[in-house]
Amino acid sequence: MKICFYTATFLPIIGGAEIFLHNFATSLSNIGHEITVLAPNVRGKNNKIDANYNIRRYQRPSSKRFAVRQVLLYLFWEKIINNFDILHCHGAYPPGYVGATFKTIFKTPLVIRPHGSDILPDEGIRRHPRLDRRVKKALFSADAIVAQSNYLKEEIEKAGVPDDKIRLIPNGVMISEFDAYKPSRNKEQYILAMGSMTKKKGFDILISAFSHINKKFPEVRLNIAGVGPELENYKRFVNEKGLNGPVNFLGNVTGEKKIALFKECLFFVNSSRREPFANVNLEALAAGKPIIATSVGGNIEVVRDGYNGLLVPAEDPVELGKAMVSLVKDKELIKRMSIRSKEIAKRYDWDLIVKRYISLYEDLLKRN
Repeated sequence: MKICFYTATFLPIIGGAEIFLHNFATSLSNIGHEITVLAPNVRGKNNKIDANYNIRRYQRPSSKRFAVRQVLLYLFWEKIINNFDILHCHGAYPPGYVGATFKTIFKTPLVIRPHGSDILPDEGIRRHPRLDRRVKKALFSADAIVAQSNYLKEEIEKAGVPDDKIRLIPNGVMISEFDAYKPSRNKEQYILAMGSMTKKKGFDILISAFSHINKKFPEVRLNIAGVGPELENYKRFVNEKGLNGPVNFLGNVTGEKKIALFKECLFFVNSSRREPFANVNLEALAAGKPIIATSVGGNIEVVRDGYNGLLVPAEDPVELGKAMVSLVKDKELIKRMSIRSKEIAKRYDWDLIVKRYISLYEDLLKRN
């Protein structure tokens, strides 16, 4: 198959959506499909990516409200020179909206995979009446819509999309990469958190909660990995709390270093205020680690309270702190939950997820 992935965000920007798309395109290319990623040029960054698939860069429109369909020119050209079979838009807006217009001309099967922030009603795009109408137009025009979680599936249905158009396909994780890791002799005890440094990830709540751990178990550290606009604010907050030594900000981590962080930690914490579906949760499962997570969005589909982790209310540092203390002081509970996390991870194995996408594409081509 020839597949065109159209996205509004991609490497060298680092995030869950960007890494997913790169890994997905790589896997499909490895098994013989012809893949093109149509992605924006990122100003001030090196846009050259080492990849086994084609990357076409476009100049990002100056506004998300106006002139977003300028990208149609790039899609038209890619269709003419490559004649791709499937257009898969990563994001309901603007990619899905632009893709809907493209479909009216070329009749190419259209798949839309919302990221979360583009579909949730309390986020910026859906709060704007004009953009909300565009999102709904995109969804209704698509031949298939991929929901990463039941939580997102319900939100898509609330927009009026019929159930038979929605495919539930979660993100995946490369379990084999975690299985190949050889444990080090590092005996440092630490709790791990990871994600973009934004308010919705709730790292301020986590830092407040960690003070409970620090008082009772001063030998336990908190390692937080990620970059983003709130990083300096979080560093100041840590300083105000007097936690400069026990709390470490690691910046962006990838590859073997990321796997090592997951495999060596006591457990993983997801303190998000909102969470459509988090790749880091799947990585914690693959590493065989318990997860303490806020009971929001896709978290509750990955974490079974008391089984492979603990669920706590969002915005509640006291309850989060209590949950962290309960795991730190019960190593046997950590071991039991670790085994269960590893078992749950199997349902998200990367190869299985890729096969589900291929099945979707094949169904659309037969129907078309």
